[in-house]
Amino acid sequence: MLKVFYVCFFTGVLYTAVTFILGQIFDFLGLDGDVDMDGDFLGIGISPLKPVIIAVFVTVFGGVGIIAEKNNLGDIISLIIALIFAVTVSFLIFRFVVVPLYKLQSKGAVEQKALIGHIAKVTLTIKDGQFGKIHYVVDGHTYSAPAKSVNNETIEKGDEVVIVEIRNNTFYVKKI
Repeated sequence: MLKVFYVCFFTGVLYTAVTFILGQIFDFLGLDGDVDMDGDFLGIGISPLKPVIIAVFVTVFGGVGIIAEKNNLGDIISLIIALIFAVTVSFLIFRFVVVPLYKLQSKGAVEQKALIGHIAKVTLTIKDGQFGKIHYVVDGHTYSAPAKSVNNETIEKGDEVVIVEIRNNTFYVKKI
């Protein structure tokens, strides 16, 4: 049984390391691996069978199983303890990390669509197709964002602009 725990633990650790490294590489290259899957779980719109939750389960199962086996608790007791810990930690990660991040991400996407046509103020001059910075207010909260001019024109600090489009978290604006 100890071999099974070792395989699970090192598979989980290797999977986590590889996905982290590939995620950084894909992010650097601007490749988006987002796949829209309509899954609904308990009315929250997200399935607990996400790769990160499976990786947590496998890693914790293997790690706790190794610890239990090394403490001479026996195969059956080690298996039960490993399963209890793996399910508990996976549930906690799902409930308190994945679900709140999913809700926050969903909320952010809706808000961005609502910002089209919104008035903003340039806080860092936008020059000839280069990036600048804008501030805008929504529900009494001030936000800032990277911005570019739609017409590749220079827009000075302090000028008011209208948000025309948002792509890849870059706000495309034009002078009012």
